[in-house]
Amino acid sequence: MIGKNTLLASLLLSVGLYSAQAYAVVNSGWNISSSYVWRLLQNSDYAFEKGSSAKILQIDKKIMHRQAVFKVQKSITNKYVFKVGCMYQSKTPAFELDTTTLDIAINDTFKGYVFARFLVDKGQEYSLRAEIIPPSRLVFAPLTKTQDTKLSDLFMQLSEGGVLQIALLQGPNQTPRFYQIPLEGFFDLSKTVMSDCNKLNSMAQNHRGKVKFLPDYLTREPDDAAPKDFSLKPKRPNDGLTPPPAPEPPKVEEVKEEAPVIENPKVEEPEEEEQTPEVQLFSPGGGVASIGEDGKPITEDTEGSIGESKGEMKIGEDGAPVSE
Repeated sequence: MIGKNTLLASLLLSVGLYSAQAYAVVNSGWNISSSYVWRLLQNSDYAFEKGSSAKILQIDKKIMHRQAVFKVQKSITNKYVFKVGCMYQSKTPAFELDTTTLDIAINDTFKGYVFARFLVDKGQEYSLRAEIIPPSRLVFAPLTKTQDTKLSDLFMQLSEGGVLQIALLQGPNQTPRFYQIPLEGFFDLSKTVMSDCNKLNSMAQNHRGKVKFLPDYLTREPDDAAPKDFSLKPKRPNDGLTPPPAPEPPKVEEVKEEAPVIENPKVEEPEEEEQTPEVQLFSPGGGVASIGEDGKPITEDTEGSIGESKGEMKIGEDGAPVSE
């Protein structure tokens, strides 16, 4: 019974001494947490196979390559790890976001991929596609030529920027999940990561050759991936000093004056000059004959004096007109 009490007392004394030491470390300004600092770690595949006596190993497990890792752990459900490391047969470093399964939409889990937006400070906003590695690892790899260019540009901005913002898209009706990564200290690790990626890629291409990129449409963000007009860039605040942009004046349609339409316009025709009718002389046997002013047919004797007959026409015994 005495032995048990002695053991219990020793255990309590040890716990007390450890608590006192921990209290002293915390209050002396020491940082005992691995969160909120950039660390350079060996890739998990290489670290697991390191020192193996096996003669057949994959290149990425044989050649040392490292990752720049930033860990954030605020609570059990609010924690994530952001990594920048090497991909097999790629000079461009890839990004990895380890989050919780609660942050990934169910539909995206079924599809096996998800889209996210990246923004360094107030620079250009990028959209990237991530492959989901169960349960909750999101790997942003240079799958297409377009995404390879985006990852390369972002890597350069990470080395010079202050804060990286990530929005994990949840669909058109859900608010994206937000992650914030301070970039202080990343520059010191970026050169090492880039050197390892070049070394790994050089050895991989000697054995397997270059990897062909997939079509660009696979990494193009769909229209229903995020709410309408969503952006990581802050909206311009209305502080009262800067006047809001003036509304555009309404567009006034020009009314063209049309010429009045005149129905059935009257065309004045030139007056025709009166023509003297041709004289038709009277001939026996019937036929058409002109009538003079005296109301009698015009004969050859009266042709030269139409309308000037001086008297009645006389007929001789032979039946011919008698001229006076």
